[in-house]
Amino acid sequence: MFIKTFKKNYPLQLLLLTIIPLVMWASALANPPELNKSIFDMPFYNLLYSFTKDYRLFATITSFVLIFLQAIALNYLFSENHLCQKNTFLPAFIYIILMSCSRESMTFSSILFANMMIIIALHFFFKCHDKKEGIDEIFNASFFLALATLFYVPSAFFMLWMWGGFVVYKLYKWRSWVMSLFGYLTPFMLIVIYYYLMNKNIITSLFFNVEEWIQIDFNFLNTPIQVVYISALLLYTVPAIFKTASSRSNRIIEYRKKSGVLLVMFFIAIIPFFLSKTQTNMSFVFAIPLSFFLCNLFLENPKEKYTNMFLLIFILLSIFKVYFQV
Repeated sequence: MFIKTFKKNYPLQLLLLTIIPLVMWASALANPPELNKSIFDMPFYNLLYSFTKDYRLFATITSFVLIFLQAIALNYLFSENHLCQKNTFLPAFIYIILMSCSRESMTFSSILFANMMIIIALHFFFKCHDKKEGIDEIFNASFFLALATLFYVPSAFFMLWMWGGFVVYKLYKWRSWVMSLFGYLTPFMLIVIYYYLMNKNIITSLFFNVEEWIQIDFNFLNTPIQVVYISALLLYTVPAIFKTASSRSNRIIEYRKKSGVLLVMFFIAIIPFFLSKTQTNMSFVFAIPLSFFLCNLFLENPKEKYTNMFLLIFILLSIFKVYFQV
């Protein structure tokens, strides 16, 4: 039922893309949670938080809209780069489900805004594959990764993703690597100049929680439903990645390169995942690459009956987690 819909029925896809997320968000819309705050929040998010912390309903509604728009943008990005079918919204649907994994996460958080910047960075990084050198695109991609870091500091690890992407694209010229550093450092230089002119302590403003950033945290397995959810996500992820990796040799070069970039992104995301102290929304860091891998798993499986069942289990488990996590 679901798989056939996401392959052919465009209007029904849009209906599912709206109704199921609204079911998941109904509780938060009725009683909005407090805005998220974590030790990884950076100046851009802290500024936003200071203006909106007393407007819970506004934050929840805006977060829902932002996630929906991010999902549509990501879906368009995948289809335009020949990573998925043009007539499916399944990547967008999966992204929304992954980004709605907990009621407490249905509001503003630094990861939410960081993901928005990372999606834009991914757009530019995909574009640089289509150019001879793509210097401008590399600068733009690293610039937006810096903006992501200025919302949520573990996003800095995604510079390793970009450099890994250079290897996938076979971009070994020194100009590409240097330009990525220039692009990444530019927003920080502007921030440093601002703090200097405002006579603020730069170290205190940017790195006041630095001693806590490197503490690995395994407390995300603190409730039974969280254990079940993470275990199920792992059971879905392993075959999804294997299926994507094993089928790359039969695809066009563009698909092999760009899917390779998403594989690198997934493995780099493991680092901020284990650093995360924001237990309710830490799966956000995987949402971008996972929406692609899970889409492949569901759409390219010839046994549609079982695929429908697995997708339904994934949806029901996500809804159950939202309403019954204690």
